[in-house]
Amino acid sequence: MNEMFPISSETAQKVWDNFDRELIHKLKPLPEEERNDVRLEILSHLYESMANAPINASEDAQYHNEDVRLINAISNLGSPDEYLEPLIADILLYQKASKGNPVAIWNGLRNSAKKGLMHALATLVLGMGYFWVIMIFIMSLMHMVNPDVGIWFYPGGEISLSFEAQPGAAQWLTEWFSLVGIVGSALAYWGLSKLLSFFIAKIK
Repeated sequence: MNEMFPISSETAQKVWDNFDRELIHKLKPLPEEERNDVRLEILSHLYESMANAPINASEDAQYHNEDVRLINAISNLGSPDEYLEPLIADILLYQKASKGNPVAIWNGLRNSAKKGLMHALATLVLGMGYFWVIMIFIMSLMHMVNPDVGIWFYPGGEISLSFEAQPGAAQWLTEWFSLVGIVGSALAYWGLSKLLSFFIAKIK
């Protein structure tokens, strides 16, 4: 007998074990920690649903009722594919986006944009952030070949990201631009990915 989810009926126990085996199989794509958390959450919900169903007063009917209540609880829960596939996809997307996977980042931004105005604005801000991070990274690499590539400041306070020297402007960090740009863009990319993973977790 399962101590966490005690079941008296032998038939109900077999049904429970079959459901648990299928659940474990469906959750294989997830890392072990997430797999165990999701499995326990679903089993707890299933057991609670079965336990709260009406019970006949007759002791002889107890086992039969347990069988029926478990089958009804599984039926009410629905097909595992219906609720597990989107959940697994969201968890994997969250993990990949938090690690900076470009495809996951793109999918996360796209999914966020579909969730309404506030999410669309957040997607726009994050998208622009990724654009400038990538731009600075590319310019930092190009600066190692062409020192004129960089950020230029004009006397009036204007700033220009340019791929060539700008007359009347002073270049920012001429000697260190490549190092600062590569390290800074890498850190910014990591930070944006963590922020995006936060939004993905919120819209699941």
